[in-house]
Amino acid sequence: MISYKFNNKTGIVEVVIKGENKISDFIEYLISLCKDEGLPDILKIYSNGTNGYFAKGVKPDDMYKIYDTTKELLKKHKKVYTAFVISTSLETAMAELYKEFSDAENYMFEIFSTKEAAIDWLNYF
Repeated sequence: MISYKFNNKTGIVEVVIKGENKISDFIEYLISLCKDEGLPDILKIYSNGTNGYFAKGVKPDDMYKIYDTTKELLKKHKKVYTAFVISTSLETAMAELYKEFSDAENYMFEIFSTKEAAIDWLNYF
């Protein structure tokens, strides 16, 4: 399950990823962000993936599907900064792969091991 809320106080979208998730779950979440008209032009996203994991059968090539949907989000925002906190090795490897080809000029994606480090990085922008 992937859910999000916009924190008006911090200006950060807070994402929680729990349990087993298919690629379609990530795509649905990104589509929801694309449709959300209440988000700022400069979008800061904190994703907590410490209690979530990929469903069996997810392949490295699936990361391209997620990025293709991310591109739609990037069309709607001046800048998007994503700080992702992950605690498992498979998800970290997949996130590193995703980061490798996330080359849009208006997109920065970083992986962190703690919420504090992720939030500090987002607050830099």
